[in-house]
Amino acid sequence: MKTFSAFTICLILLTSCGNGDGTNSETTSVDSEGGEISAIDSSYCNCDELTLDQPYNHFWRFERRIGYTGVCEDFFSDGKLRMTKNFVDGKLHGKVFTYYQNGRLHEEKEFDMNFQTGEQIIYTNKGEVKLHALYKRGTQTQILVNRPELQEEDPWESAN
Repeated sequence: MKTFSAFTICLILLTSCGNGDGTNSETTSVDSEGGEISAIDSSYCNCDELTLDQPYNHFWRFERRIGYTGVCEDFFSDGKLRMTKNFVDGKLHGKVFTYYQNGRLHEEKEFDMNFQTGEQIIYTNKGEVKLHALYKRGTQTQILVNRPELQEEDPWESAN
């Protein structure tokens, strides 16, 4: 009976330390000097938390050799969303969205492991399409819409 009670208590303690989905919310890594470092294992962060490592050609968050996988967001000073990016193994992968201060979409583009691919659409602050282009492996292949006469506000001007 004592063994069953001890086992039950250990099981409760172990499961209470997780996220409720059976995974642990923290990871322990070893730094370059061999010491243990503990960090929250998260697939979401503020883009300011990421560091570009040029030799590895990736962005990292906790450990330089391990590229970040997840979503990062950036915000205007008033708390409104300014940008979202998706990463896989430290490389831009998936849709990137930027927004105007008024909350409207400014630009959407897609990346495949750091190479721009697919559609890029730039909107005016009134929601009109200013540029719609196609990319393949980092090279612009076609311009579907190009309306330079449309006025576009700088989406970063009130970022401070």
